[in-house]
Amino acid sequence: MNHTQPLSPSRSQESPFGAPVGEVLLILLVFFATAGDPVPHVNEPHYLCRLKHFWNPDWCRGDLFLDSPDAHGLFVWLFGWVTRWLTLTRTAWLGRILAWSFVAFAWQRLSWRVLPKPLVSVLTAAMWVALTELAHLAGEWVVGGVEAKCFAYGFVLLALADLIDERWNRAWIWLGAASAFHALVGGWSVIVCGGIWFWGTFRNTDTNHSLLRSFTNMLPGLLVGGLLGLVGVIPALALTWNEAPEVVAEANRIYVFERLSHHLALLSLPPAEATTRIGRHALLILALVILMRLNRQPQHDPERTGLRVVTLYAWGAVVLAALGFTIEIALWNHPLTAASLLRYYWFRLTDIAVPMAVAFQAVTLIVTGFTQRRTWALWALAGAIGLCGCHIALRTAHRFTYPTPPADLRMDNYAAWVDVCDWIAENTPPDARFLTPRMSQTFKWRTGRPEVATRKDIPQDARSMVAWFDTLEDIFYWQLDEGMEPLGHIGQLGTARAVEMARKYGAKYILSDRDHPLALPPVYPTREHPNDEYVVYEIKD
Repeated sequence: MNHTQPLSPSRSQESPFGAPVGEVLLILLVFFATAGDPVPHVNEPHYLCRLKHFWNPDWCRGDLFLDSPDAHGLFVWLFGWVTRWLTLTRTAWLGRILAWSFVAFAWQRLSWRVLPKPLVSVLTAAMWVALTELAHLAGEWVVGGVEAKCFAYGFVLLALADLIDERWNRAWIWLGAASAFHALVGGWSVIVCGGIWFWGTFRNTDTNHSLLRSFTNMLPGLLVGGLLGLVGVIPALALTWNEAPEVVAEANRIYVFERLSHHLALLSLPPAEATTRIGRHALLILALVILMRLNRQPQHDPERTGLRVVTLYAWGAVVLAALGFTIEIALWNHPLTAASLLRYYWFRLTDIAVPMAVAFQAVTLIVTGFTQRRTWALWALAGAIGLCGCHIALRTAHRFTYPTPPADLRMDNYAAWVDVCDWIAENTPPDARFLTPRMSQTFKWRTGRPEVATRKDIPQDARSMVAWFDTLEDIFYWQLDEGMEPLGHIGQLGTARAVEMARKYGAKYILSDRDHPLALPPVYPTREHPNDEYVVYEIKD
């Protein structure tokens, strides 16, 4: 960017104090209406149970997933202590409120610098979350269940706001904080923002000396941000330290192609799903191109500085996604090499950045139309409000129609699942390990008991990841001619095999479905606790 041009109006036209507070509260209301699902959300048992176990190692001791190293240490240290006094459900709601409030504050701050008009930030926020959900490529989100990345994205938004104002030192510090919470969210944003700095400075300076001077001026922020980022980067790198190369390679393969292909290797998905994801995100990118052309202004118009920055950020994210597809295609016949690269979430940022740029471009066009007294502006505003309103209404209606927590949607009968978990929590020893259904997600959350392995709870370090996958395959997969066939419940193994697996992995109980009974005396259901879906067996020594 040209460091001699006038500052964006957002620097000199700060909003009145009451305006940002009111707008932040309205944005928070939008977030709640959009993502206020019953606890727990899909990822909350996965992350919050780790917090509780870290601060109370006796809780679910012996669970492979919980006993493995954590990749988000700062989040655990800053937030995990709450679990010593609050239930997991209350912890989740506290975390959601903190995360959503922080993102709402950061979004309002960014929006005012892009387009300093009252209430614009509320509309852009509603469009952002709607487009992120409707047109994502790899399933990334910001507003939902609480986890480390929610706070990381809040710091990224603050960095973009300061980048617009050319406060590069502060921007690098915010990005360092983002990396401390989540190494990949912050790390990719550092790379994209570094590209924005290089492109803008190179285009607007005449000599390499000026480029060097600009870089030197940013050194304090780069140093502080870099030190902050190490808080998140070092634990992430440590997950593969001192491990044999073949163990790391196998862990990468499991992570990318066996467990998280829907985030990391999109071309390996079923053709219909891959086509749908790529197609809808391509349409969103096309919308961005069209809006950019409609919003064309003089190249150095200071009033469009903020819009240019968020748009460049989006295009940087698109480039990363294109590189991800290139890696996947070029290394199609070399899966181990591909996995070693694809594990870094090349598609993550575009899911957030492109909807953000489209929202700001669209609302900028609407505001320009009203300024010029164009008839179409009213219809465009109605369309934008209609899109956001329909999305919020549908999400709210779905929540009331299907009040099951998202993390429990895979269970056959929610009420029966809660009942069996409640019985286990009240009637089994705290250290009793269980064999549980492969797709269950909330067993530890609801019972406080360790389990052998489930598909959702994949460890992050290489050694534990390989052990987890070997265990999962040993228990739940049958070898067929065309490949491995998964089973959902332990009862499908038959009595002899189920008992063998329980004893092999130190499980004292088996939780299965009643459609595949085992020749073992059940301890649940009981006369006081009938249950048509689930049954618990105790393994005697």
